[in-house]
Parts: sequence; C-alpha cells; structure tokens
Amino acid sequence: MDYPAEYFKAIQYIRAKVDQMLTLIGTLPLRPEELDDKTLIDLDPIGIVTESFRQVLDHLNDTNRALDVAKQEIRAIFDAMDAAVVVLDEDGRIDDCNRQAREWLFHNREHDEIVGQTLDTVCVCSSHMQANLTSGQLHEHEFQVAGRHLQIVASDIHDAQRNKIKKVFICFDITRQKNIEASLQLYAKVFANTAEGIAITDAETRYLEVNDAFCRITGYSETELLGQTPKMLQSGRHDEEFYAALRHSLATTGQWQGEILDRAKDGRIIPLLLSINTVYDADGNLTNYITIVTDITSLKETQTRLDFLAHHDPLTELPNRLLFTARLEHAIERAARDHDLFGLLFIDLDRFKTINDSLGHQFGDRLLIEVARRLRGLVRRADTIARLGGDEFVVLLERLNIPGEATTLAHKIVSAMRQPFHLHDSELHVGCSIGITLYPEDGTDAVTLLKNADTAMYRVKDSGRDGYCKFSPDLSEAADEKLTLENALRLAIRDQQLLLHYQPIIDLRQQRIIAVEALARWPHAERGMVPPDQFIPLAEETKLILPLGAWVAGEAIAQFMRWRAQGIAPEYISINASGVQLFHPSFADTLFALLREHQMEGRCLQVELTENVLLRDINSCRHVLERLRDHGVRIAIDDFGTGYSSLAYLKQLPIDDLKIDRSFVRDIPGDANDCAITEAIIGMARNLGLETVAEGVETLEQEKFLAHVGCNKVQGYHYARPLTASGFADFHRHFGKR
Repeated sequence: MDYPAEYFKAIQYIRAKVDQMLTLIGTLPLRPEELDDKTLIDLDPIGIVTESFRQVLDHLNDTNRALDVAKQEIRAIFDAMDAAVVVLDEDGRIDDCNRQAREWLFHNREHDEIVGQTLDTVCVCSSHMQANLTSGQLHEHEFQVAGRHLQIVASDIHDAQRNKIKKVFICFDITRQKNIEASLQLYAKVFANTAEGIAITDAETRYLEVNDAFCRITGYSETELLGQTPKMLQSGRHDEEFYAALRHSLATTGQWQGEILDRAKDGRIIPLLLSINTVYDADGNLTNYITIVTDITSLKETQTRLDFLAHHDPLTELPNRLLFTARLEHAIERAARDHDLFGLLFIDLDRFKTINDSLGHQFGDRLLIEVARRLRGLVRRADTIARLGGDEFVVLLERLNIPGEATTLAHKIVSAMRQPFHLHDSELHVGCSIGITLYPEDGTDAVTLLKNADTAMYRVKDSGRDGYCKFSPDLSEAADEKLTLENALRLAIRDQQLLLHYQPIIDLRQQRIIAVEALARWPHAERGMVPPDQFIPLAEETKLILPLGAWVAGEAIAQFMRWRAQGIAPEYISINASGVQLFHPSFADTLFALLREHQMEGRCLQVELTENVLLRDINSCRHVLERLRDHGVRIAIDDFGTGYSSLAYLKQLPIDDLKIDRSFVRDIPGDANDCAITEAIIGMARNLGLETVAEGVETLEQEKFLAHVGCNKVQGYHYARPLTASGFADFHRHFGKR
C-alpha cells in the first residue's frame, strides 16, 4: 500500500469535505491557499463543524421557544379579541376558534369539543348561515343569535400556489350599534311626528333642522327656514328688554321658557309657548339651541272665553253682577275723588214671568237678548249695562252733568220697552219698571245704591208697573216696613197666630147656607187685625203662602168636621189657593192626606183659584185639577171677569163654580154695563153647565137682580161678614129663622 498516497488522498478528501462544510457554514477562516495540511489539522474542522451544529441547534431551540411564546401570545390575543373568530379547514371542519366564538356561537363548549366538528353540529347560528359560510358564498352579513346582533366577515386563506386551504370568519358584536340606530330612528320619528314644533339651531341661532309641526305652526317651509334665524318670526309685540332677558336666561341657566307672540308667514300673530335649551360639546363650547314650540292659540282663545264668561252673562253677553259691581265700585271711587255724580237705573221687565211660563224659556231667552239689544242702543258707550239675573238689568250712568239725565234715560227706556217685540212671528208687549238712584244723593256705597234702586223699582211695580221712579227716603222706609212685616208674618205662621174666619155662601133658590168660605185673618198684637190684602201678597212673594196655605186647609177641614159633628155643616167648605201653592208638587197630595186624616169626602172641599193662576201653565194646571177632581174635590174660579182667561179653558178644565167678582156686583142694578156683564157671565156659565156665585152682595136690590138673572149662589155682607167658627155656627142655626 502506498501509505503516503493514501494519506494524501485522505487528506484531500477531508479537505474537500471541510471546504464544503466551511462553504456551507460560511465561516472560512483562511483563504484556501493558506490552508495547508498542518493548518487544517490545527484548525480542527470536526470541532468547528461540531460547534457549528451546536450553534445551529441552540439557534433552533431559541427559535422554537420564541415560536412557543409567540404562539401563546397569539392565542392570548386571539382569545382576548372582542370578536368571535372561527377557522375552518378545507373540509369545512372547525380548525380553531377563540373564546368569544365559543361563548357566542358554540354554547361555551370546550375548545376540544369544537375543533374537528362541522358548523351544523355545534354552531347556534342558522342552517342557512352555516351553509353559506361553508360554501364560501357569504363574505359579509349581519345576523342575530340569542338576542345579540352579529356582523360576520368571512375570508379565505391561500397557500403559496393560491389554493384555498382554509376559511376564517370573524363575528363582531354590533348589538349596541343596532340599539343606537334603533334609538336614532325612534328619535327621528318623534322629531318628525310630534305635535310640538321642534327647531335645532347652531350657536349663531341659524336653523339647522325643523320638524313638520314647526313648519305648520309658522307657515314656513323647511327650505324657507333652514339657514335663517328666529328673527324672521318676530312680531314686533315684544321690546328689546324682553329679548335681552331671554338671552340672559340662556346664557346663565342654559334654558328659557315662556310665552311669546310671533308672526306666522301669513301675517297672523301666533301665541306660542317656547322652551329653549342650550347644547354644549365635550369641551364646554356652545354648539346648538333646541327649541320646542307649542301653539297655544286655542288655549288663549279658551282662556279669553272663560274670562269673558266669568264676567259676562252668556245669554246677552252683557256684564254680569261681578263685573258690574267692580265697575260700580270703581265709579264710586272716581266720583268721590272728582266730586262727580253718577246715576244707577234698576230695570225689571213687567210680566216677563208670565211670558216665560206660557211661551217657554227659549222664547223668554230670545226676548232678553232683544231687550239687551235695545238697551245698548239707548246708552252711551261709556255707560255700563249689566244683567244681574232673570229679567233684571242695571245701567250705570257715569259723569252725569245734571241729575235729570238719569230720569231722561229712564223715560227713553220705558218708551222703548213699550214698543212691541217681534219674536218667532209673534208680537209681544212687555214694558218695564225702573228704579233710579243717584250718587252721592241716595247712597255712597254699592250695596246701598243697588238696594235703593231696587226699592224704587218695586215702588213702580206696586203702582201698576210700566214706569220709573226716583228713590226717596220714604221708599226706604216702606221697604223697611215690608221687611218688618215679612218677619212678623213668618213668626205668626210658625207660632200659629193666624185665625180663620168663615163667610157663608147662600143658595137663593133654597134659601139655605150651601157652603162656607174659609178666610185667613192675622190679629197682630201691635198692629191689630192686618188686612188680607197686605199679608197675602207678601206671603205669595216670600213663598210663606206654602206653610200658610197648608195651615188654612188643615184648619178649615178640621173645623168643617167639627161642625158636621154638631149637625150644622153645609155641603162644602171653600179655601183659596195661589199659583205658588197650585204648582207646588205636594199641593194635591197634602190635601188628600188632610182629607184622609179627618175622614172627609173630597166633595166637601172646594179649591178657589184666580183666572191668572190658570193661565200660567194650562197643562200643569189641568193635571193638578184633574187629580183633585178624581178625589171629588170641587173647583171654583175666583174673581172671574177681572183676569185674562181664555173662555176655551173653561171647557177644558174641571170647573164647578164661577165666582163673579164683586166689582161687577157693587153697582147693580144701577149700572147697566155691570148688569149686562153679570147677566152674560151667568148665562155663559149656565150654558157650560157651571154654577155662579156672586160675591160682595150687600143690598136686597142686588139680591133681587141676581135672582132674576138666574144666579143661584150669593155671598156678601148682605148676609154675613166673615165670622168666627162659633159665630158661623150661631149664624147657621138662626139663618132659617130670620
């Protein structure tokens, strides 16, 4: 063996390999020409290679550790993402997913339970979504899972050859965004559809947005408003001080609320309720003003109407008592300060109640309106006409030059009211009574002036109505006397101080006492016997006639039964009833109760009514009288011939007797007219099947005439004055023995 040669070959071989390794390693320490054999051996290439491999291995280990750390960091980031991330492999199986995906999409399953599964086996999203994700047709979409809105973005992962090897999709939770969008949509609908006008301006008060209501209220379109300022709506009704206060409030408190008068596009003044609030950005800079506008036109109109109704009569639209009293007190203050004089006219319509009752309240209301219209045409604009209630009006005449001006006006009003009223094709004649007072002559306060004017008016009423009267102190005394008498009568009725007297009614043909009329008498401890014509009208006016009438009926029936027990009773006893009694709901029932209480037949009681009572309400009157007739009670018309009764009513009402008024009997047989009237009444009654009773017979000649013309029954001083109960008993016993 040629060892040197072999050695040389070995060296060559090793050298070649070292060169290759050094080339690979890139750490050639020497140039090849410097690498001789000895140097090569000293260099220890094996050691170098070994060291190189060690370094490579160390580097690989460091790299792997770095990769592990990076992988853990990526996993941590992956799991910490606020989005669900799912990776599918090329077979559509889940290759990986993060924590958010397990929570939102996979029911919080463990990672190992999910990886390797298909979506349809573990995902809670819809099958449609799963199919599209798997097929790659869905790249961006929104869907809802368990009340959570998710937005999904899908993308493909390619290899170096652009082959799809995996698919990754990321789901973002957009629930809050969706809620905000829904809220914004809701706010937009509220903004557009609210009844209040809403306007948003910038910091320089230029309109940025207005809703439909704001446009409707102002009359301007959105295009006309945007870019403009609220100055375009100013009406000129507010001064600069008003707007300065508004701006000051916005600057200091950030808001202003109040009423304002703006002008609409068509020129109308529109009352508005404004609420303005300021808006600031995060840095505290003013950015916007938000104005909410409410049109309060209807509210203002309603308030105006309510205020009008609170101070005016809704029927005639004249000032009512409240407003009139205020103006009267103001007139007193001014007259006292200026040493002035004014007049007060208290006006009451005559016979208005009769018209109201007979023709209806609607007719009466129409009449009051016409009366108010006439009064307005008679007074100055500065004077006040008021309706105090019912048919009572007052006129306040301020700044009179002379007292006679009030009287002159009263004369004009009386003349005007005498003129007929034409209502609903009917002609009415009313008339009025006026009382006049003057300040300061008749009073210096409102209560006294009104009271005295009212007193003067009643003087006109008592004197026959249709006129005027100036107040005087004697009228006040008369009014005081009337009040005193009323109080005394009230006590007399309460304490049963009144008495009944009885006047017989004689049957001329049979010459016997056929009936007796009960008459109320009032023996006053100081005044003596008060005449009926004084206290009966007062009792009717004050409604004291109701307890008085009930007492008269009860006492008369009881006395009749006592006479019957004594064997001296006539056929019936007659009592008088006023209209106040007749139209009271309990009138008939009270009589029926008294009849039952005393076991008296209805035919033994007669109720006398005057003609005018029958005319007040013929239908109600007929109903009451027919009830009385059903119980046998007799009906008589008293003072016949002096009223305004229609003869047609005599056929409709269940009447038994007509009592001829004493004014027709007084002058017979000397007065031919009275004789004719009396004979006519008796003839008419006979033809209607009624009996007649002549009142006020005082002489034998009168009796003979009445008997001659066929009057059956008479009553008067010729036979007897009203007697006490015992006196009538004596009269009855001795009548046939005269």
